[in-house]
Amino acid sequence: MLRAVALLVVAIAPSVVRADEPVPTSFRTDVIAALSRVGCNSGACHGSPQGKNGFRLSLRGQDPDLDIATLTKELSGRRVNRQAPEDSLVLLKASGRVSHGGGQLFGRDHAAYTTIAKWIQEGAKDDKPSPLAKIVVTPDAKRLDPANPAQQLTATAHFKDGTSRDVTALTVFTTNDTAAKVTPEGRVTFVRTGEASVLARYLTGITSVRLSFVQPDAKFAFRAPVANNFIDTAVFAKQKDMQLLPAAVCSDDVFLRRVFLDAIGTLPTPEEAAKFLDSQEKDKRAKLIDALLDREEFGYFWALKWADVLRGSPVTISERGVHSFHRYLVRSVADDKPLTTLARELLTGSGNTLHKPAANFYRVARTPEEAAEAAAQLFLGVRVQCARCHSHPFENITQTDYYGLAAFFARVQLKGAQFGLDDEIVYTQANRELNNPITRKPQPPQAFGWVAPATGPDGDRRDHLADWLTDSKNKFFAPSVANRVWFHLLGKGIVDPVDDFRDTNPPSNPELLSALAAEFVKGGYKLKPLVRVILNSHTYQLASEAPEQSAFAADPERYFVKASVRMLTAEQILDAVSGATGVPEKFKGYPAGTRAIALPDGTLNHPFLTAFAKPVRDVICECAREDDPALPQVLHMLNNAGVLGKVKSADGRVTSWVKAGKDDAWIVERVYLATLSRRPTAREKELVAAHLASAKDRATGLQDVQHALLNLNEFLLRH
Repeated sequence: MLRAVALLVVAIAPSVVRADEPVPTSFRTDVIAALSRVGCNSGACHGSPQGKNGFRLSLRGQDPDLDIATLTKELSGRRVNRQAPEDSLVLLKASGRVSHGGGQLFGRDHAAYTTIAKWIQEGAKDDKPSPLAKIVVTPDAKRLDPANPAQQLTATAHFKDGTSRDVTALTVFTTNDTAAKVTPEGRVTFVRTGEASVLARYLTGITSVRLSFVQPDAKFAFRAPVANNFIDTAVFAKQKDMQLLPAAVCSDDVFLRRVFLDAIGTLPTPEEAAKFLDSQEKDKRAKLIDALLDREEFGYFWALKWADVLRGSPVTISERGVHSFHRYLVRSVADDKPLTTLARELLTGSGNTLHKPAANFYRVARTPEEAAEAAAQLFLGVRVQCARCHSHPFENITQTDYYGLAAFFARVQLKGAQFGLDDEIVYTQANRELNNPITRKPQPPQAFGWVAPATGPDGDRRDHLADWLTDSKNKFFAPSVANRVWFHLLGKGIVDPVDDFRDTNPPSNPELLSALAAEFVKGGYKLKPLVRVILNSHTYQLASEAPEQSAFAADPERYFVKASVRMLTAEQILDAVSGATGVPEKFKGYPAGTRAIALPDGTLNHPFLTAFAKPVRDVICECAREDDPALPQVLHMLNNAGVLGKVKSADGRVTSWVKAGKDDAWIVERVYLATLSRRPTAREKELVAAHLASAKDRATGLQDVQHALLNLNEFLLRH
C-alpha cells in the first residue's frame, strides 16, 4: 500500500523548470504589449487602417499575424536587425536616433525598448503562448488616505493555462477624469477631492478601477433640504461625502414653470399659474405632478423624445409611415405601456409597416449591423459601433460581441418598396446567416456573453433577444432607461453620455442609479411612476444657484447640487410663445391648434424650428439637440415677424384684455403669469408703469412689455 502511494506521488509530481533558465520574450504577449504601451499601434499612429508612412500595424495588436509579418518581412526585413538588435529600424526611429514622424517615444532604458530589443536578439521569432484570460489591477477600488493623494496601480495578467505574471510595465493606463491624473507607469495622483476611473489595457484585456480621494475640510458642515424620497437620500449622501453643498429648494413659481416644461413641454396658462401660486395646500406640488402626468401633452412630449432617437422621419419611413409611427408612440406613452413591451414590439416588429407601425424600426435600421447598433444604444445604453471593425478600445466589447448581436437580425428582410418606400413589409427569411469577419463562418446569435437558445430555420431569433432584454435579471435595460429619463428631467445623466454605459465610464452615483433602476422595475417598467418619483424629489426641485463650495470640494457638475440651466428646445420655445400670446402657430398640412411638440415630422420645413435647431432625426444620439443659445437665435426672437405678429395680434391675449376693459395692473400681472409663470416684482411694476406712461398707445405699450419678456433669458431658458 505504501509503495502504491509513493508511485502515485511520483506520478503527479509537477515538473519544475530551472529557475536560472532565461524566459524567452514572447512576441504576442510582450512585444505587442510594448508597442501598445507607447502608442505605436494606436488609431492615431501605425494602427490606423492605412498605417503611417508605409508602416502599418493592427489596431492595438488585434491581428498578431499581420504584425509579425509587417515587422520581420516587409522592407526586406530591415525593421529588425537580428545581428545588431539596437540598430533595428523599429528601435532607431522610436528612440529618436533616426528621424521619426511621431518623435521620440522612449529611451533605451524604457521597458518597451528593452523588451523589443531582447526579442530581436533572441531571433525575432513568433510564438503561440497561452491566450490571455483576464487582467487584474490592484487595488480595484479604494478611498485614498487623506494624507497621501497618490496610489501606484499594479497590473497582473492571467492566462488560460493557469499562469500569471506582473505586466504593469507593459500596461496602458489612462483616465478621463479631471480629479486625478495617471502616469504611464500606473501611478495615480489626485489633484482635488473627487472620484476617478482609471482604464488599464494589456493586449486584449481591459479593466478599470475606481479610486476616490477627499481632502478634508475642517470647516465643512453639510446642509441640505429634508430628503423627500430615496433619490434625495442617495444624492445628498454622495454630496456630503464629496464635501458639496446643495442648493435650497426652489420657489413655487420656478417649480411651476420647470415642471410644466419638463413634464409636458409647455407653459401653464395664466389661470393655471395663479391657481397654483395662490394655493396654500402643503402637497400642491405632488398634486400638480399627478395632474400633469394625466395631461394629453405628456403623451405627445415624451413620444417626441422617443421619435427623435428612433429617427422617425419621411426620409426613412415615408410621409404616411411617420404619421403612423408617431400615433403609435403617442398611444404607447399616453397608455403608459411598459417600456419592456415597447422594446419587444420594436425589436420583433413584422408585417406591413403602415398597419404594424413598430416594424418601422427596420425601415430606419435596414441591415443587421444597423439594427444591432440601434438596439444596443437605445435599449442597453451601449455604443457598439466601433466593434464593427475592431474590438472596443475602452471596453471589453469584441467583434464577436458585435456580430453576435447583429446575428439576431440576420433573417430580417423588407419587401414591397413602392411609391417612395411608402408601404414596405418586414418579414423574416429562413436560413439567412451573418458571417463573422474574423472566423469567416456564420456567427451564432449572442449578446454580451449570453448565448441565445437554438432557433430552427424558420424561427425568429429576435424573440430570444427580446426575452433576454426584458428579463428582470438583465443588467442593462432598467439602468439604461432610468438614466435616460433622469437625463431628460435633470439635464445630465448619472452615466453621461446617457448611451455610453461601460466600466470605464461609471455612474457618478452608483447607489442612485441602482435605486432608480429598482424603482423602475418595481413600477412595472412604466414611464409615469419613474417620472413621478423623480419630479417629487427635492433633488429635482433644487434652485439653479448653489451655495459657494469649499475649496476642498469635488467638482459640483457631476453631483446634481443645483438645477441645470439650459435652453428650451425649438418646439418648447415656439409653443411657449404661442401659449404666452394666446395665438397658436399654424403648420402647413396640420389642424389648427397643433402644438410643435405634437408634430410627427422631424424634417418639417418651418423657419422658427429650423433657426432653433430642431433635429432632423438622422442620429440615435440625444446629442442631436443643441441646448446652448446662439446669437442668431437671440436675433430671431428679437426681430422675428412671426413672434411680433403674435404679440400684436388682434386675437392675442393682450389685445383681448384691453378690449375687455381690464386695467393696466391686472393686465400686467396676467402678462407676467402667461409669459414667465410668475407675478411681477415691485421694481418691475414700477418700470412697467413708467413705460406705459410714456407710451403713445396703451395697447402698444402693453404689447411692448410682453415682447420684452419673451426676449428675457428667464423665458428662453429652463432654470
